[in-house]
Amino acid sequence: MQNNHELDPIKYYNNISLKYDDTINLNPDNTKIRDEVKKYFTKNVRGKYVVDFGGGTGKDLWWLIQSGFNVYFCEPSKGMREVAVKNFQKPSSSINIIFLDDDSSNFQKWSKNNIPFEHKVDGILSNFAVLNSIKQLEELSEKFALISHQGTRLIITVLNVELKKILSRDFPSILNLYLRGNGLATKVQDGNHQMVVYLHTKSKLIKSLKKYFYYVESFPISGSSFRLLHFLRNDNDVS
Repeated sequence: MQNNHELDPIKYYNNISLKYDDTINLNPDNTKIRDEVKKYFTKNVRGKYVVDFGGGTGKDLWWLIQSGFNVYFCEPSKGMREVAVKNFQKPSSSINIIFLDDDSSNFQKWSKNNIPFEHKVDGILSNFAVLNSIKQLEELSEKFALISHQGTRLIITVLNVELKKILSRDFPSILNLYLRGNGLATKVQDGNHQMVVYLHTKSKLIKSLKKYFYYVESFPISGSSFRLLHFLRNDNDVS
């Protein structure tokens, strides 16, 4: 029987990092999704500093810096981060990007005395289902609160959970993971590599983030399996 360590998302993405971009590029809808997120983010986020949380191989970095943002790039998978760094080696493209190292990319290590950013950010982007790799949403909300100020916009895309479809298609895997303490979750596989995918519903996301972030709106992204959610940092201090 597999243990949760064998289903660890960082290990999974390290293993597939070198072919990740090729896989993403095979589906032209991914470009349309990214364009829609770009339009929404740039329309709603004002300010100078943003964090690309779970930025993968840096696919969103081009439009973020072209839109005038200074970007803190936070990717816990070393393999994925190395690809992103390689893609942005030219000084002209990397001048507005700070790549966080392994320790700084681990949000669980963030605290009032260990904030990895020089500036509090005006916007947080977490694109392409990054939060579906994270079980501890309440903890993540607190960590996001540490790096943001009142009025910071949090824009995320997650899997658009349709329970009937998911349960009918993948019930044995979902039941197995539920009995092992993962909550509502399933698995994805690439060759011999697997990871847990947490199936966060819209209501769960709103409830988990509400202590520090007001819910603004959400909508399914047309022609995709993703939902975009928009939150606004409130004035609650982190205790």
